[in-house]
Amino acid sequence: MKRSDIRNEEAVSPVVGVMLMLVVTIIIAAIVSGFSGGVVGSEKSAPQSAFVVGYNAQITDTDKTNAQADSPKTNNGLTFRLVSGDTVSLDNIMVELQSGTDIMKFTTDTVLNSSTGAVEENGKIKIIKKGEDSTYFAVAPGMDEIIGIGDTFTLLADSSYDSTLATDPAIAKGRFLTWSPEGSSGVFKVKQNVPFDYAIYDTISNKVIQSGSITIQ
Repeated sequence: MKRSDIRNEEAVSPVVGVMLMLVVTIIIAAIVSGFSGGVVGSEKSAPQSAFVVGYNAQITDTDKTNAQADSPKTNNGLTFRLVSGDTVSLDNIMVELQSGTDIMKFTTDTVLNSSTGAVEENGKIKIIKKGEDSTYFAVAPGMDEIIGIGDTFTLLADSSYDSTLATDPAIAKGRFLTWSPEGSSGVFKVKQNVPFDYAIYDTISNKVIQSGSITIQ
């Protein structure tokens, strides 16, 4: 009687193995590339806009020995005129001011403090509203929150004072524009002839549109 041994051996050749590894590598590379492209494509950029920055600063006071606003002029503030680049919406920007270590930020959610009477809507400016609240942004009558080339918006100062004759050593001498929004914990001040910094942010991308330094003279 003959004995027959039948053996079924399966093996993958080295060439086939290399080909499989190559295919898997290509698939993984395609997945990574697609993911990276999606991340880069979804990243938002700030508007490419250029502003000329100026100011309105008529700082007068009845009593120049204290740091109180006795008779502040109306509608002082910083002006931003769009001279080139993309249109921007005031609803989508934040203006940050910094003087020394003090910083204050303004958006259309920042509610204007009108208690000093230093801000007045008239035939020259229209205050931008957020619901029933006035903001610190103002434009020319007939405009809205959309700022195109040639348009100007103002960041209104809610008060000012002159303390140039102060004798109390606790009172800093000088002429100041001030901001104290509703609900804020303090007063932000900028002094005449002392530089301070500003930055305009796009709130959608959280990136800076423009930044620089201003000196009120």
